[in-house]
Amino acid sequence: MADLSAIFNPFAIFGVALLVGALLYAWGRALAPPPTFGKYKREMYTGGEPPKKQIVRPGYEFFHIALFFTVFHVAALVLVTAPGGVAAWLALIYLGLLGIAVVALLGGR
Repeated sequence: MADLSAIFNPFAIFGVALLVGALLYAWGRALAPPPTFGKYKREMYTGGEPPKKQIVRPGYEFFHIALFFTVFHVAALVLVTAPGGVAAWLALIYLGLLGIAVVALLGGR
């Protein structure tokens, strides 16, 4: 039986995949029609109306939502990946401290 380890080498497979991707890209580029840029091609779409000039001040209220999202998802990750034994107690202590932090964040609003 022939030695197939050179064919199934990850670098060889990556090279073949890269070559196939480049060939597909070149074939798709040859099939595509040439690009045409109209007068309004690069303007933003507003339903045919010119956009209104407005001064928009950024709001930072979203920061609290993003912070809670991060805190709760990290807590869920810790809870799910915590092994049993002493590490489970450490995860529960961490979640308790996290609860105190959430109460402190809610009290600050």
